[in-house]
Amino acid sequence: MRILAPLIGALTLSACGSGNEENLSVIRSLRDAIFNQGESGAAARPQFSRQAIEESGQDFILAGVPSRGALALLQQAGTNRGAETWVAEDGVSATYRNGILIATKGLGPDLMAADVSGTVAALRQGGGTAVRTHEYLDGNDQIIRYRYECAVQSAGSERITIYERSYDTVKYEESCESGLQRFTNTFWVGQDGVVWKSRQLISPPVGYLDSERL
Repeated sequence: MRILAPLIGALTLSACGSGNEENLSVIRSLRDAIFNQGESGAAARPQFSRQAIEESGQDFILAGVPSRGALALLQQAGTNRGAETWVAEDGVSATYRNGILIATKGLGPDLMAADVSGTVAALRQGGGTAVRTHEYLDGNDQIIRYRYECAVQSAGSERITIYERSYDTVKYEESCESGLQRFTNTFWVGQDGVVWKSRQLISPPVGYLDSERL
């Protein structure tokens, strides 16, 4: 998921074409972050201003895979029946429905598809039980489906700040299990119902995807 470099190149061309210096300030900060990693190999969190983000004229998600020390900037590519796909220049992508991760591409083993309607409903109700299904490919490229029993609970109110902008949120934890498989997703949901920040399972081998809406 070392995708910032090609993405930065593409966005730099776009920014230069528009002549917008503020666009370039975002790109330069991201470039510096990816090429100045610590000894752990984890990408440093890019530093740029809220003004620069807004004046770039683009919608972004800052996404990371902690297990791989990877960080990426994803741009919204489109919507299809309520599902939003955010994509990087090299094709790595994440698709969400109401802020809930339903598919990934390029992070293998990927989450091929997910039914998260129960989770969406539980979050809207302030908590409850839910059933979700995940689809993955096995070694023979056959779809295997897991059904998880989940409990969604509020972990209290929390004020979060994402690049100089603060949100009053409710933090929810979704604990799921299927046989010996267990995982916990975490969502920070604003008063407007938007999931501004989350940590959600991609697949057991890969681990979680962290995301923040910029």
